[in-house]
Amino acid sequence: MDTKTKLVIFDLDGVLTDTAEFHYAAWKMLADDLGIYFDKKINERLKGISRLESLDIVLENADRKFTDKEKEEMAYNKNEQYKALLEDMTPDA
Repeated sequence: MDTKTKLVIFDLDGVLTDTAEFHYAAWKMLADDLGIYFDKKINERLKGISRLESLDIVLENADRKFTDKEKEEMAYNKNEQYKALLEDMTPDA
């Protein structure tokens, strides 16, 4: 049996730095833009699930249904907002 390591996966989100607040802020901005109530309690339900599953939870309080294409665009925009927030991250924050 070959014992050489062929693959290593690192999931360092929350280990080296805590980005949870940036995710929350990006989801909150999306929800606010859509006029949907979103708070930290709802945000807790998003931990450990995919972006699209998270979006479905955010949209539970929406007053209308969204197409898959609209959802994909919203998820993409949320991630872009998240990445923009990370640009302001400092060693102290």
